[in-house]
Amino acid sequence: MDWVLVESTWTRATIRIKEQWAELTDDHVQSIDGKRDNLVTKLEEQLRVSPQDAERQVVDWESRNHDLFAETAAAVKPYVGISRQ
Repeated sequence: MDWVLVESTWTRATIRIKEQWAELTDDHVQSIDGKRDNLVTKLEEQLRVSPQDAERQVVDWESRNHDLFAETAAAVKPYVGISRQ
């Protein structure tokens, strides 16, 4: 899963993250800042689960939210390959 795409649509992703993990507050989600590793760490801390369980939960969430990633990929596709100057 390409989390660069999630970072670009973080607002939409946060809604789905909060639906999945109601234990995470707005401040928690904001501190994740679109970074996959931050989500895993925050789940470990807030849910008091092992790193392996947090990782499993995120992989599970990713598999159920392919549409979010597909829509984002389609939106950024025109910009892929454009060099920065």
